[in-house]
Amino acid sequence: MFAPLVLAAALADAPTAARVPERLRPAVPLLVAEAGQGSLLFAQVEPSPVDAGEAFVSVPDAGSAASAEADAGVEPADAGAPGASPSRATPDAGAEADELDPRHTTVVTASRTERKLEDVVVPTEVITRAQIEQQGARDLAQLLEQHPGVELVYTNRGTGIRLQGLDPEYVLILVDGQRVAGRSGSLTDISRFSLREVERVEITKGPAAALYGADAIGGVINLITKEPQRPFEATVRAAGGAMSHAAGSSPTGTEADLRGNVGAKLGDFGLRLGAGYRQRDAFDWDRSDVATSGPKLLREDVDLDTTWKPSERTKAWLRGAYVFTDLGGVDINDTGAIFDRYQRTEQADAWAGAQTRLESDTTVTLRAHYGYFRDQFLLDQRSSRALDDYSQNRTRLGEGLVQGDQKLPFGHVLSAGGELYVESLVSNRIDPGNVQRNRFGLFLQDTWATSLGATRLTLEPGFRFDQDSQFGGAPSPRVALKVDPLPSLTVRGSWGLGFRPPTFSELYLQFANPAIGYVVEGNPALEPERSNSFELSVDWRPPYDGMLLSASAWRTDTRNLINITVDKAPNPDSPSVFNYENVAQAYTQGVELTARAKLVKGTWLELGGMLLDARDVTRNRALEGRSPVKLTAQLTSKYRPLRLEAFIRGSWSAPRPYYLGNGLGFANVLGFGADKTVYAPAIADLELQVGWAFR
Repeated sequence: MFAPLVLAAALADAPTAARVPERLRPAVPLLVAEAGQGSLLFAQVEPSPVDAGEAFVSVPDAGSAASAEADAGVEPADAGAPGASPSRATPDAGAEADELDPRHTTVVTASRTERKLEDVVVPTEVITRAQIEQQGARDLAQLLEQHPGVELVYTNRGTGIRLQGLDPEYVLILVDGQRVAGRSGSLTDISRFSLREVERVEITKGPAAALYGADAIGGVINLITKEPQRPFEATVRAAGGAMSHAAGSSPTGTEADLRGNVGAKLGDFGLRLGAGYRQRDAFDWDRSDVATSGPKLLREDVDLDTTWKPSERTKAWLRGAYVFTDLGGVDINDTGAIFDRYQRTEQADAWAGAQTRLESDTTVTLRAHYGYFRDQFLLDQRSSRALDDYSQNRTRLGEGLVQGDQKLPFGHVLSAGGELYVESLVSNRIDPGNVQRNRFGLFLQDTWATSLGATRLTLEPGFRFDQDSQFGGAPSPRVALKVDPLPSLTVRGSWGLGFRPPTFSELYLQFANPAIGYVVEGNPALEPERSNSFELSVDWRPPYDGMLLSASAWRTDTRNLINITVDKAPNPDSPSVFNYENVAQAYTQGVELTARAKLVKGTWLELGGMLLDARDVTRNRALEGRSPVKLTAQLTSKYRPLRLEAFIRGSWSAPRPYYLGNGLGFANVLGFGADKTVYAPAIADLELQVGWAFR
């Protein structure tokens, strides 16, 4: 536990959001003072297993939702038509009036064309720039840690995200509508996504394979980057803090975070340059041994974004980004051997695109993306080389997209396109050591809006067919319906099929650990996993200012689920063999409830709850690691005459089941040995902030 002291100062044209702790247990007082012009001071006590406190200087981004109202001439795109760009953010005027109500925000993820959030057929959740600033999150993992209906999965190779009970390999992460390179095994580490250049985060839960193809069974998370809106704008944020083993003890480590953006909009051209630096020492909650509880961290990132918009109908953009990360820690195994653990990742991406809207109400979009990801992992045994281990993986990803959107008579908007996807992996842990996968997909979607008396209907059928170089053809149909029987009531329903081809590791992994006595082998005969999903949601806006009640229910059935199997207990004299097989069927189903109400002027309360039933049908037991209950609450209050703001949010997750087998603690698979069910304890988080702004 540590207790950092935080000092902050800000220069701005609009209020700056203060820092929100990443994780608090237990709840502690937090004092914040916030300024629009001048300086800002606040102190905070933050016991956290991960992050130190911070001191920061910040100038809010002119393109953010909180300050967009001040930018004259910025108009949102038409709700029913493809607007400026389906992959880039356009600030929404009026967002400052209620930062928690983004209904009029323009979104793209659910339909791949620009629509107002309240008009989309598939339920979509949006976290605006104003909310990102308010929470003070430094990366995507921190931002989503307490988001309703979201679970984070922590591993020693990064942090993944679970939606509707489906693991990270079933959730597709996008930046401006395109995939990103770099998976450690089957997990995309969301903690490496900085929010410095993000205008908003869009979350679509449930099947999205009809638009995005493979790996979108559980949903899609799309990070939309921002564009300069003023002749000159800049943001600088600096953070620092110290960690200690317990309250009152001497510091045992430090953390520093520095990031910034500069941008300019000159005539038809826009330019933005951003960079970030983050450093953290390793920390340890148990001083009885040399093992560390959390890794040391060094992260550096930079990105460059250029846009050209000669008219309201035509636009082109080019963007590049690079992220360098070093992690390190100390581990001890059951025999007492000590290991120094190092992991280094490098990620480089380049995006290019152009879009034009013709006089015939036809919008044509071209996009391309190239990504490179290098992952190095070293396990160095102290005083011995017997158990040393080094691996290096290099992933290359290429994408190309052509999309057309056409307004048709009788309320139809037709979207069609083709997408090419090429992925390759070079690794010393797979056989063969160099593999490649190509996939070509065609998609078609029709959005038809009509009215039957006072009832408004929107029907959105879609179909996608992917031809995979390894697994052949895969159809992914989806049908979605939105019904507005009353101005205050909206009902949405969707059904869809999805698929996930095996990862390169599941197909080709070849790894041996003779010291413990096991071998892991991939299975080239694996088949893709298939899913059948449906979702139903209801939104009701009672006749009370600002009140919204939402409920959703879903179920996803998965077949050909890929599981790990083993022939016997690990033994150095006769190694056991672990491999992958399509042996299991599973389902996840649940209910999610949210309520939002305006208590008094300037004060909002949001409550959320998720009930989850996730079950392995083959083994007749609950799926590991899922919390059956998660509750969230958030209270935000502003008193404008005194320029005071308070923010508090918390979450509680019920205990999660795990299964231990007889053999050296290895999980029981397919009846190997008796298993024992253990439960990870419940998790409670609380974040609190009080701010004062002066000009």
